[in-house]
Amino acid sequence: MNSAPRSFSALVNPNSRRNRKIDAASLRALGPNIELTGSPADAPAALRRMATNGVDVVAVSGGDGAVMTALSAILIDGAFNPPPILCLLPSGTTNMTAGDIGLKATLAEAKALVESGSGRLVTRPILRLDNVVDGNGVMGAHAGMFFGAIGICRAIAFCRAHLHSRGVVGAGASWLTLLPLLLKNLISAKKNGVLAPATAAIRVLDHTGDEIETLDGPWSVLMASTLEKLVMGAHPFWGRGVGPGVDATFVRAPPPRLARSIRPLLFGDAKRPLEPGYQSRRAAAFEIAYTGQVTLDGELYEADAGTPLRLSLAGEIRFLVK
Repeated sequence: MNSAPRSFSALVNPNSRRNRKIDAASLRALGPNIELTGSPADAPAALRRMATNGVDVVAVSGGDGAVMTALSAILIDGAFNPPPILCLLPSGTTNMTAGDIGLKATLAEAKALVESGSGRLVTRPILRLDNVVDGNGVMGAHAGMFFGAIGICRAIAFCRAHLHSRGVVGAGASWLTLLPLLLKNLISAKKNGVLAPATAAIRVLDHTGDEIETLDGPWSVLMASTLEKLVMGAHPFWGRGVGPGVDATFVRAPPPRLARSIRPLLFGDAKRPLEPGYQSRRAAAFEIAYTGQVTLDGELYEADAGTPLRLSLAGEIRFLVK
């Protein structure tokens, strides 16, 4: 950062995997602006208190869900305006967001970095997801950095049921999820595989809200992100567009030549998978008429084709990295 010292605060999820052993004395030693957020409902009020206290940097110690909660409180609820600098400390079961723009440090180390004026700032756009229903039956908007549906949600279910419950987390869980799912899809009936087809109509929109094109399924995977790298360093987006936008890729069902296409799809070899089986776009917004589960940063929601979900940009956030 190489600037004047900044004031430090932190949102700490005490239920996240790496924070369960943190004791109260350690947190008190970090100063007054340390907030425990055991529930997503705690975040907006905590951030408002931090804004009132004039802090510059908010560390988020938790997993992807904790980061999404903070982003939503800031950009959707307006809990901290203008937005603070965020410092992401990977402490959860899944840490894909912090793996891209986070800081491998303890809370004490992050505080020292902030107060010394060190580090550098990276600015990233943030996704906005509208018209999805949460676990309490409330339809609303959320902010995050990775959206997925169909095969993505089935992969999350597999990972939670068979890997996280056994203590397998992080990149190892990602590899162990991907490989059996691909194998299962290749050898099982297509209608029962993890990449089995689902119907969705996708409207690609420009910055004025006008439709550019409509993409019809059936689809195996829907995904969108503003991260530069996903788990395992993947970047399955290659669509081109004018100006800032949402990067999205859609895989048709059944995925053509899946075994041959999976590496270029995920890691961007010289030849990306060919359309129409694999379609990647950058656009101002997408409206998707789809009924079923969707995910934003690992949190699950329900979508209904009667009220198409909408993906757009919620704004930008600055992140502190080394």
